[in-house]
Amino acid sequence: MSQFFGRTDVTRDQPYSIKIRGMAGLAGSLSQGLVRFLYNVLMGRILGVAALGAVNSAMSLALLLSLLWPTSAGQAATRFVAQMRGEGSPERAQAVATYLGRRMLAAAAVLGLATVGVSLTLLRTDLGTALSAGALLIGYACWSFSRGVQYGAGQIVRAATWDVVGAVLAVVMLVLVLAMRWDAVLLLPLALSYGLYGVICWPRKSKHPLDQKLLADMNKFVSYGVLGTLSSTGLLQLSMIGAKLAGTEHEAGLYAAALSLATPATMLARTLSQVLFPAMAEAGGRGDNESLRRQTDLVTRGLAISMVAVFGCLALGSPLLLKVLYGNAFAGAANLLPVMLVAVMMTTLPVACVNRLNSSGITGARRVSFTAAGGLAVAALLWVLFAPTYSVAGIAGGYLVATTGTAVGIMAMAWKLDSQSWKYLVGRMLMGIALMSAGILYNFLFTPPLWTGVAMAVAFLGLWLLICRSDIIFLRVGRKAS
Repeated sequence: MSQFFGRTDVTRDQPYSIKIRGMAGLAGSLSQGLVRFLYNVLMGRILGVAALGAVNSAMSLALLLSLLWPTSAGQAATRFVAQMRGEGSPERAQAVATYLGRRMLAAAAVLGLATVGVSLTLLRTDLGTALSAGALLIGYACWSFSRGVQYGAGQIVRAATWDVVGAVLAVVMLVLVLAMRWDAVLLLPLALSYGLYGVICWPRKSKHPLDQKLLADMNKFVSYGVLGTLSSTGLLQLSMIGAKLAGTEHEAGLYAAALSLATPATMLARTLSQVLFPAMAEAGGRGDNESLRRQTDLVTRGLAISMVAVFGCLALGSPLLLKVLYGNAFAGAANLLPVMLVAVMMTTLPVACVNRLNSSGITGARRVSFTAAGGLAVAALLWVLFAPTYSVAGIAGGYLVATTGTAVGIMAMAWKLDSQSWKYLVGRMLMGIALMSAGILYNFLFTPPLWTGVAMAVAFLGLWLLICRSDIIFLRVGRKAS
């Protein structure tokens, strides 16, 4: 049990197979996704639509500003710690974690203050919510960085264990806050759970000096990572803030509900990314391009099968899902939810391709960042054009177009880089998206009984698995897919 306590030592190995690490990573990611999901459902049920929109926009602001350095510092820790370990230099890996951690803490302190100020002035929250949002940014930054270090060191079981512990504590504290009606500190339980994780799992201080040859590469990687994550992950948070500014309090609450139901299914893709990226970074350190090509192909095929199936079924059955979880007060989100589900699905499909490009060095990270920045620019333009007329529906539509364009661009670059055999795979994906879209359009136009959506979801799942049978065989037994 000693390996689960004390500060993180990246020179230590955890003797677990890739399968066990993957399962542990999934459990940890699911627990964290479940916390945010429960946050929204409980607040929506107990406090109502407008309160959900107000608190969710403050949460989105904190998560958005954390992308300006802390989150990318965690990604850099994952990459460079794994790379140094792959090169057989664990003490250099510890020095990397120490250096990045110091810079991350300084950035988080400044951004926490900025979160408080923006919450009060732009979002017009009360002081308690603003201070809680600032605390959330600092706690989330510490969690994200500590977790990134552990994933880079292959200590995924340890990271997942504390993910689950933190999730349980956050839910218990949230129930207490809701029961006492301490509405001004609704974000504090989440902030405290993240902060506790960061304190326990913070990397130990290195006694080894930092290799100055790495300094420029690390700073460039973080800089491009800021641009990339701000333009991709940040786009999701920006859309919530945009909904708060473009619509009424009620409309912002409806958008928050749709967003909360669209994002939990991304946990599988995030887990694959977190488990895959250190392995790909180590392969990059060895110069093993064939391993990179093979891993990218396998994971992309697996994501195509699973994500289209999951998000397609959720989109088709979304009216019933919304009614069961949020009740009649949120019925107005019925037209937003399918759009958000498809948009978020598009962010999951290129996960392996993003990791492949990032593992190729600064050039790959630059390409990912610039592509994502282009998507952000498209979204901003569409929001300016359509939000004044269509309110939160315009925000959702702009988000969908931007994520689709970004996904296509990144997958095309990875396809070309490794000369992947994806022609038929892409054709199958387009066929599945077309079937999904037809069912969503039917729900929009005719508003059928709720059970109809469930029936369409079951039919869609059967058709999709039939369409993907060659890829399923390939993933199970290794026979080449057509």
